[in-house]
Amino acid sequence: MSRLDIHSRRLQWVLFIAATLALVVTIETCRSVTDNVLTSRRGAEETANCISACAHAANEQIRAESDLHVSHVHACDGDSVCLAQEDARHQAAVNTIQDGRKACQDGCRHQGGGSGGR
Repeated sequence: MSRLDIHSRRLQWVLFIAATLALVVTIETCRSVTDNVLTSRRGAEETANCISACAHAANEQIRAESDLHVSHVHACDGDSVCLAQEDARHQAAVNTIQDGRKACQDGCRHQGGGSGGR
């Protein structure tokens, strides 16, 4: 056996042992974190459900407001002052509903014990 063959085999064994030790150390230090993944998922689902419920409620309010607006427009019977007042009232009502949707959905993001990234 030549001197190069002995060093090459010895180097292969040293690298093999080093790689094995590195693997063992990595596996040993890789432990599960204290957060429960299922709890995190459940919290995310609850937040999504809450946001969806807020959107659904706001959409229902928008539909009712739209029906009311159409009724008021018909009642104006072409009177331009009445129509302008109704348009202003309707826009204010829609803005209020949208602000309520946003406030509701913002509240959803603060549910539970997590910080939500804030």
